Amino acid sequence: MEEINTIEKSELAVEEKNIPDDNELVKLIQAGDTDLFAVIIERYQGKLFAYLYRLIGSREEAEDLLQDVFIKAFKNMQSYDIERKFSSWIYRIAHNEAINYIKRRSLKRFISWEDITSTKDKLVSNSTEEGADFMWLRKETIGEVDEAINKLPIKYKQVLLLRYYSEKSYEEISEILQKPVNTVGTLINRAKKKMAEEMEKINNRGKKPEKES
Repeated sequence: MEEINTIEKSELAVEEKNIPDDNELVKLIQAGDTDLFAVIIERYQGKLFAYLYRLIGSREEAEDLLQDVFIKAFKNMQSYDIERKFSSWIYRIAHNEAINYIKRRSLKRFISWEDITSTKDKLVSNSTEEGADFMWLRKETIGEVDEAINKLPIKYKQVLLLRYYSEKSYEEISEILQKPVNTVGTLINRAKKKMAEEMEKINNRGKKPEKES
Protein backbone atom coordinates (compact mmCIF):
# COMPACT_ATOMS: atom_id res chain seq x y z
CA MET A 1 0.00 0.00 0.00
CA GLU A 2 2.81 2.38 0.90
CA GLU A 3 4.47 1.64 -2.44
CA ILE A 4 1.25 2.46 -4.30
CA ASN A 5 0.90 5.75 -2.43
CA THR A 6 4.47 6.62 -3.33
CA ILE A 7 3.78 5.94 -7.01
CA GLU A 8 0.59 8.03 -6.90
CA LYS A 9 2.46 10.94 -5.32
CA SER A 10 5.19 10.67 -7.91
CA GLU A 11 2.66 10.69 -10.76
CA LEU A 12 0.90 13.67 -9.21
CA ALA A 13 4.18 15.57 -8.98
CA VAL A 14 4.83 14.90 -12.67
CA GLU A 15 1.34 16.12 -13.58
CA GLU A 16 1.84 19.31 -11.56
CA LYS A 17 5.15 19.99 -13.33
CA ASN A 18 3.42 19.56 -16.68
CA ILE A 19 0.78 22.20 -15.96
CA PRO A 20 1.53 25.16 -18.26
CA ASP A 21 2.16 28.56 -16.72
CA ASP A 22 -0.06 31.50 -17.61
CA ASN A 23 1.84 32.68 -20.66
CA GLU A 24 2.20 29.17 -22.06
CA LEU A 25 -1.57 28.77 -21.70
CA VAL A 26 -2.14 32.06 -23.49
CA LYS A 27 0.09 30.96 -26.38
CA LEU A 28 -1.99 27.79 -26.76
CA ILE A 29 -5.24 29.75 -26.57
CA GLN A 30 -3.99 32.25 -29.13
CA ALA A 31 -3.08 29.31 -31.36
CA GLY A 32 -6.67 28.13 -31.32
CA ASP A 33 -7.07 25.89 -28.26
CA THR A 34 -9.72 28.13 -26.70
CA ASP A 35 -10.98 25.40 -24.36
CA LEU A 36 -7.90 26.05 -22.24
CA PHE A 37 -9.40 29.38 -21.18
CA ALA A 38 -11.29 27.30 -18.61
CA VAL A 39 -7.94 26.78 -16.86
CA ILE A 40 -7.44 30.54 -16.72
CA ILE A 41 -10.87 30.93 -15.16
CA GLU A 42 -10.15 28.24 -12.60
CA ARG A 43 -6.86 29.86 -11.63
CA TYR A 44 -8.14 33.39 -11.25
CA GLN A 45 -11.81 33.33 -10.34
CA GLY A 46 -11.19 33.08 -6.59
CA LYS A 47 -8.51 35.75 -6.46
CA LEU A 48 -10.34 38.19 -8.71
CA PHE A 49 -13.66 37.69 -6.94
CA ALA A 50 -12.02 38.45 -3.57
CA TYR A 51 -10.46 41.61 -4.99
CA LEU A 52 -13.69 42.82 -6.60
CA TYR A 53 -15.81 41.97 -3.57
CA ARG A 54 -13.56 43.78 -1.13
CA LEU A 55 -13.34 46.78 -3.42
CA ILE A 56 -17.05 47.28 -4.11
CA GLY A 57 -18.62 45.56 -1.10
CA SER A 58 -21.36 43.65 -2.95
CA ARG A 59 -21.19 39.90 -3.53
CA GLU A 60 -23.75 39.85 -6.35
CA GLU A 61 -22.20 42.79 -8.18
CA ALA A 62 -18.74 41.27 -7.76
CA GLU A 63 -19.95 38.03 -9.34
CA ASP A 64 -21.41 39.94 -12.29
CA LEU A 65 -18.26 41.98 -12.73
CA LEU A 66 -16.15 38.84 -12.58
CA GLN A 67 -18.05 37.44 -15.56
CA ASP A 68 -17.43 40.68 -17.44
CA VAL A 69 -13.73 40.48 -16.61
CA PHE A 70 -13.38 36.99 -18.07
CA ILE A 71 -15.42 37.90 -21.14
CA LYS A 72 -13.20 40.91 -21.85
CA ALA A 73 -10.07 38.90 -21.17
CA PHE A 74 -11.17 36.21 -23.61
CA LYS A 75 -12.11 38.74 -26.30
CA ASN A 76 -8.75 40.48 -25.98
CA MET A 77 -6.65 37.34 -25.69
CA GLN A 78 -5.32 37.63 -29.23
CA SER A 79 -3.97 41.11 -28.58
CA TYR A 80 -2.33 40.17 -25.28
CA ASP A 81 1.45 40.65 -25.31
CA ILE A 82 2.96 37.45 -23.93
CA GLU A 83 6.03 39.41 -22.81
CA ARG A 84 3.89 40.98 -20.08
CA LYS A 85 2.90 39.36 -16.80
CA PHE A 86 -0.54 37.85 -17.32
CA SER A 87 -1.72 38.27 -13.73
CA SER A 88 -1.09 42.02 -13.89
CA TRP A 89 -2.95 42.22 -17.20
CA ILE A 90 -6.08 40.46 -15.96
CA TYR A 91 -6.02 42.35 -12.64
CA ARG A 92 -5.91 45.55 -14.66
CA ILE A 93 -9.10 44.49 -16.45
CA ALA A 94 -10.73 43.69 -13.09
CA HIS A 95 -9.58 47.01 -11.68
CA ASN A 96 -11.06 48.94 -14.59
CA GLU A 97 -14.36 47.09 -14.32
CA ALA A 98 -14.58 47.89 -10.61
CA ILE A 99 -13.69 51.56 -11.05
CA ASN A 100 -16.24 51.95 -13.85
CA TYR A 101 -18.87 50.34 -11.65
CA ILE A 102 -18.02 52.66 -8.76
CA LYS A 103 -18.24 55.70 -11.01
CA ARG A 104 -21.61 54.59 -12.37
CA ARG A 105 -23.13 53.98 -8.98
CA SER A 106 -21.23 56.66 -7.06
CA LEU A 107 -20.47 53.95 -4.57
CA LYS A 108 -19.15 55.14 -1.24
CA ARG A 109 -18.61 51.88 0.63
CA PHE A 110 -15.89 49.60 -0.65
CA ILE A 111 -14.33 47.07 1.64
CA SER A 112 -15.61 44.56 4.13
CA TRP A 113 -12.61 43.48 6.14
CA GLU A 114 -14.38 40.79 8.12
CA ASP A 115 -11.24 38.69 8.19
CA ILE A 116 -8.96 41.51 9.32
CA THR A 117 -7.94 39.79 12.54
CA SER A 118 -6.99 36.57 10.76
CA THR A 119 -4.90 38.29 8.10
CA LYS A 120 -3.14 40.92 10.17
CA ASP A 121 0.18 39.21 9.61
CA LYS A 122 -0.05 40.05 5.90
CA LEU A 123 -0.49 43.71 6.74
CA VAL A 124 2.25 44.01 9.33
CA SER A 125 5.00 46.30 8.13
CA ASN A 126 8.52 46.22 9.53
CA SER A 127 10.66 49.30 9.78
CA THR A 128 13.17 48.20 7.14
CA GLU A 129 10.66 47.37 4.40
CA GLU A 130 7.76 49.78 4.65
CA GLY A 131 8.81 52.26 7.33
CA ALA A 132 5.43 52.84 9.04
CA ASP A 133 3.80 51.62 12.21
CA PHE A 134 0.32 50.12 11.82
CA MET A 135 -1.18 51.26 15.10
CA TRP A 136 -4.60 50.22 13.76
CA LEU A 137 -3.52 46.60 13.31
CA ARG A 138 -3.64 46.11 17.04
CA LYS A 139 -7.37 46.77 16.97
CA GLU A 140 -9.47 43.69 17.40
CA THR A 141 -12.83 45.29 16.70
CA ILE A 142 -13.78 44.60 13.11
CA GLY A 143 -16.43 47.30 13.06
CA GLU A 144 -13.88 49.99 13.86
CA VAL A 145 -11.53 48.83 11.13
CA ASP A 146 -14.41 48.71 8.67
CA GLU A 147 -15.44 52.22 9.66
CA ALA A 148 -11.91 53.52 9.23
CA ILE A 149 -11.31 51.92 5.85
CA ASN A 150 -14.57 53.34 4.54
CA LYS A 151 -13.28 56.83 5.25
CA LEU A 152 -10.31 56.40 2.91
CA PRO A 153 -10.40 57.69 -0.67
CA ILE A 154 -10.49 54.97 -3.30
CA LYS A 155 -6.89 55.68 -4.37
CA TYR A 156 -5.77 54.53 -0.93
CA LYS A 157 -8.20 51.65 -0.60
CA GLN A 158 -7.19 50.07 -3.87
CA VAL A 159 -3.45 50.11 -3.16
CA LEU A 160 -4.00 48.55 0.27
CA LEU A 161 -6.12 45.81 -1.30
CA LEU A 162 -3.66 45.06 -4.05
CA ARG A 163 -0.62 45.13 -1.79
CA TYR A 164 -1.85 43.34 1.32
CA TYR A 165 -4.76 41.18 0.21
CA SER A 166 -3.86 40.31 -3.37
CA GLU A 167 -0.18 40.37 -2.32
CA LYS A 168 0.96 42.19 -5.43
CA SER A 169 4.45 43.62 -5.74
CA TYR A 170 5.01 47.33 -6.28
CA GLU A 171 5.86 46.58 -9.91
CA GLU A 172 2.61 44.65 -10.44
CA ILE A 173 0.54 47.38 -8.78
CA SER A 174 2.31 49.89 -11.00
CA GLU A 175 1.17 47.99 -14.08
CA ILE A 176 -2.36 47.42 -12.80
CA LEU A 177 -2.93 51.06 -11.82
CA GLN A 178 -0.82 52.46 -14.66
CA LYS A 179 1.26 54.53 -12.24
CA PRO A 180 5.03 54.76 -11.70
CA VAL A 181 6.49 52.45 -9.05
CA ASN A 182 7.60 55.43 -6.96
CA THR A 183 4.05 56.75 -7.00
CA VAL A 184 2.75 53.38 -5.85
CA GLY A 185 5.15 53.43 -2.90
CA THR A 186 4.05 56.94 -2.00
CA LEU A 187 0.36 55.99 -2.19
CA ILE A 188 0.88 52.95 0.04
CA ASN A 189 2.74 54.95 2.67
CA ARG A 190 0.11 57.68 2.63
CA ALA A 191 -2.69 55.11 2.79
CA LYS A 192 -1.17 53.49 5.88
CA LYS A 193 -0.76 56.85 7.59
CA LYS A 194 -4.33 57.85 6.74
CA MET A 195 -5.58 54.54 8.07
CA ALA A 196 -3.62 55.03 11.30
CA GLU A 197 -5.08 58.53 11.68
CA GLU A 198 -8.63 57.29 11.22
CA MET A 199 -8.12 54.48 13.70
CA GLU A 200 -6.69 56.92 16.23
CA LYS A 201 -9.73 59.17 15.84
CA ILE A 202 -12.05 56.23 16.39
CA ASN A 203 -10.02 55.01 19.36
CA ASN A 204 -10.08 58.43 21.00
CA ARG A 205 -13.75 59.01 20.28
CA GLY A 206 -14.96 56.87 23.15
CA LYS A 207 -12.47 58.16 25.71
CA LYS A 208 -13.61 60.57 28.35
CA PRO A 209 -11.51 63.73 28.69
CA GLU A 210 -9.23 63.69 31.69
CA LYS A 211 -10.26 65.94 34.55
CA GLU A 212 -7.89 68.70 35.44
CA SER A 213 -6.35 68.31 38.90
